[in-house]
Amino acid sequence: MFERLRELRKRLADERDVPAYIVFSDVALRQMARNYPESERDFARINGVGEKKLREYGEVFLNEIARHLAMNPRQIFAEDSFVVPVAQRSSLGDTARETLRRFRTGDSPAHIAETRGLVVGTIYGHLGTAIEAGEAIDLAQLLTAEAQAEIAAAFKRTGWGNIVGARELLGEKYDYGLLRIFRAAANARRV
Repeated sequence: MFERLRELRKRLADERDVPAYIVFSDVALRQMARNYPESERDFARINGVGEKKLREYGEVFLNEIARHLAMNPRQIFAEDSFVVPVAQRSSLGDTARETLRRFRTGDSPAHIAETRGLVVGTIYGHLGTAIEAGEAIDLAQLLTAEAQAEIAAAFKRTGWGNIVGARELLGEKYDYGLLRIFRAAANARRV
């Protein structure tokens, strides 16, 4: 199944003269090959599928999956055989450690970015990396309890690997960096 989806992705990428990963990542293809989405709703839960990719590629990929299932038995995978990978726990670099230190003293991401000559997205990236490296941060400094519940509900609907879909579902109300931080913190609690 995965190989069939890779061939389809390559064909579509070649037609559009774009690299294959622009159509879908290998992670998305593996998830399709494991979950066999049969409807647009199922397909929208695949990692990296937002409204645009659902409209553009949903039908053709769903048809390919249906053709495969018509000629081959469905394989069953363990529930945890597809888990969004959490980065290996490692030490933080100096710049991320400095961001974490300032954040823990109460500085906002915007203030940290301004004083360090960085953009807020970089600061969010540092905090997400810190969580993935095993550092604890207080999400309440970034998101209200209501916002956390809203984001959790979006990820529950779209799947934890689908930041693009969650952001679209939330009306692009939250920055990708905040969603990454929230997801990293949720993954850390589950590990």
